[in-house]
Amino acid sequence: MSDRIPSDFPIIEDFLTWLEQAKTDPQNYPQLSENLQALEDELTAAEDKTLKLAKIIKGWCNKHQITFNREQLITVRLHMAKKGDKIPKPAEGERPEIVYNKALLVARVREGKEAAQS
Repeated sequence: MSDRIPSDFPIIEDFLTWLEQAKTDPQNYPQLSENLQALEDELTAAEDKTLKLAKIIKGWCNKHQITFNREQLITVRLHMAKKGDKIPKPAEGERPEIVYNKALLVARVREGKEAAQS
């Protein structure tokens, strides 16, 4: 696999940022728990290949008409950093699958689902 990050991988960072935002304000995301269950099921059944996982997330976002405002996501990440939280991201030269693996993504989706149910 190439060390270059394919264009589909930023969708994972954007999705994880969006999910953190959705967890803090679940009333703005009706049926989030149900929708995340379907995503969790897809991710769990998928092969642990970062590109495949990114495509699943991209498809899920398209299906649910979730779009990302990059400027807004940057602001969310800055606020998270001030609180000591951050969205995982591969370091320069690091293979994406080290960070963006199935276990991490399924765990984050479960956390989002649980927060939406609260």
